[in-house]
Amino acid sequence: MELRAFLLVVHLLSTLLMAAPFYMLVIVNERARFGAPLGYFTDRYMENIIRNNAVRCFIFQGTMLASGLWLTYITRGSFIPLFTEPTLIVKWVALVILASLLSHIHFSVQPQIERLMEQVKPDAPVPQGLAPQIAALRSRRKKLSGVCLFLVLTALIMGLRATFFYNLYLAIGLVAVAAVYAWRVYRKPVPLGWI
Repeated sequence: MELRAFLLVVHLLSTLLMAAPFYMLVIVNERARFGAPLGYFTDRYMENIIRNNAVRCFIFQGTMLASGLWLTYITRGSFIPLFTEPTLIVKWVALVILASLLSHIHFSVQPQIERLMEQVKPDAPVPQGLAPQIAALRSRRKKLSGVCLFLVLTALIMGLRATFFYNLYLAIGLVAVAAVYAWRVYRKPVPLGWI
C-alpha cells in the first residue's frame, strides 16, 4: 500500500511539474503584451527560459512513464490493461504524443529560432526581415504548446479516472473543459489563472 501511495505522489508531482506548456504560453503571451519590437535582451531572456525547460520536461515525462507503468503493474497485476482499458490507452497515447511534440519543438523548431536569434546582437539593430521569420517559428511553437497543454491535462484527467474510477461522462466533460481552457491560454493571457 505504501509503495502505491509513493508512486501516486511521484506520478502526480511529475504531472504537476509538466505544467511547462501552460507557463510557456504565459511567457509568450506576456511577451506579446509587452509590445516592444524584437530586441536582444528581452527576446534572448525569453528564449533561454523556453529552451532550457525542454530537458526538465523530458525528465518529468520519463518519471511519469516509469511511475505510471509501475502503478499499472502493482494496481492491475499486469501491463495488459495498458492495451485493454480505454482510460489507460488514452492516457498513454496522450503521453506519447506529448513526448513527440516536445521532441519536435526541442530538436527542430527551437534550433531554428536559436539560429535566427544569433543574428540579434545587443548593440546593433535587428537585421531586416529577421523578425517575421522568428515570429513564424514562435507562432508554430505556440500552437504546439497549446496542444501539449491539452495533452497534459487529458493525461491527468485519465490518470485520475484510472485511479478513482469516476464516471466516464465526467471524464469526457473534463477533457472538453481542458480543450477549451488550453485554447483560451493559447489565445490570450490569463491574468486571473482560470480566466
